[in-house]
Parts: sequence; C-alpha cells; structure tokens
Amino acid sequence: MTIAFTQPDAGWATPPLSGLAAAIATNVVSTVKQAGARAPRSLQRVIGPSEIGTPCVRRLAFKLCDWPEVNTEGDPWASIIGTSVHAWMEDTFRAENQRLGHERYVIERRLHIRGNIYGSADLFDRAHGCNIDWKITGPDRVKKYRQHGPGDQYRIQAHLYGLGQENAGEHVNDVSVVFLPRGGRIDGLHVWTEPYDRSIALAALDRLDNVMTTLTHLDPPNNPAAWSMFPASDAYCTFCPWFQPGSTDASRGCPGAS
Repeated sequence: MTIAFTQPDAGWATPPLSGLAAAIATNVVSTVKQAGARAPRSLQRVIGPSEIGTPCVRRLAFKLCDWPEVNTEGDPWASIIGTSVHAWMEDTFRAENQRLGHERYVIERRLHIRGNIYGSADLFDRAHGCNIDWKITGPDRVKKYRQHGPGDQYRIQAHLYGLGQENAGEHVNDVSVVFLPRGGRIDGLHVWTEPYDRSIALAALDRLDNVMTTLTHLDPPNNPAAWSMFPASDAYCTFCPWFQPGSTDASRGCPGAS
C-alpha cells in the first residue's frame, strides 16, 4: 500500500515522499517538534538576559505579561542544533580545565542579574576576564555580524552577563559573542568583543523598569486597545511568538513593525 505524503511540515522533498519514507519523515518531524516544545528554553516564562535587549518594546511587554503566544508553529531544528552545540562546548571546556589542572573556564554558571532576573552564562575565561556567549548561526548571518556587529540585543545580553559575572565576584574586563557557523568549518567563526561597561547593562534594566511601569499604568490585559500604544520594532518578527501577519488587533497578535 502506498502512503500519500500530505504533511508539509515533514519535509520539502520534490516529488513528495510516499510509502515508508513518508511515514518515517512525518514521525521524525513530529517527534522532534514535540521534544523541542518540551525543552527547558521553550518552557521558560520569566524574562532573561537574551530578551531584555530586544529593540521591540511591544514584544518586551508581551513577554513581561506572559501574554498568550499565537505564533507557535516555528521549526525547532535550529534551536535543537544550538542546544546540542552548547552541550558539546560545555563538555569540551570542562575537559580543558581538567587538562590545565585548574579552573580557567567557568562553564554554564547560573548568574543573578537583579531581583528575579537570572541567566546562564556559557563561558567565563578567567585568564582574560572575559564572558563568552556562543551563538550558532548560518553562514549568511556570520557574514552579517562580521560586517555590522552583533546588534543591540546580543550586545546588551553580553553586558548583562558581564554584570552577572561581576555580581558573582569575577573581575570582568571584556564581553564577547562568538558566532559559530552552523555549516562549513569551525575556522569560519566570528568573534566580537567589547570592554565590559556596567552602564550598558543598567540602562537596559532601566528600560525594562520603564516598560513595566507603563504596563502597570495602561493595564493592557484589561484594556486590550492599550497594546497598540507599545511600539513595535523590526526584530526578526517572523520568529516572534506574538507575530500574526495582517492582525488589526494587537491583543490577538502583532502584525509586525510598520
């Protein structure tokens, strides 16, 4: 019996898969997506350093209110690859500490930023006093970051981690984002660094407080029209959990930056 392949999320093969190949493809994709949805990063609800620096105030406000997500059909594969690479790098640098005979690298440390804001820092290199954050991305993005820098969101995240490491008692000189290519060779990576600046982290936290104050005054959960008063900025909208193209009611989904 031939099994028709009708689930577009199980691959983009042309001609469409059929028979056993189609059944395997559908089963693999559905199993991966279910596992991805259950992963700790996917279940996170408290805001973390990676989200505080988003240029989109509306997205930040939605996150702070734990507003129901509408864009939930994203593909988790890139995140799964990222999680796997992070785990491999963790094991690798733990082994390097053992080879060195001392803890040069502080790995996957839980950082307290402020109040109920915590983050997990990938790597702190005590030899240089530098916090290092891994980002696993495609070659086109690596090229973009090499030309234009990491952007405000990653830059602010880096300095927030610097603040967390400082709070943990480390002497922080610099912060870094290492862009590891998802494809190609490891020597195709790009490394961005900047001297640690506490004021960048504190300014981001002040902005967060201002958004929280505005949420308290406007109370959009009980006054849905108020969501439109939070400006939307282009911040990879298609990946935003609250993105809904064509929406005319921000409380039901954001149409994206105009």
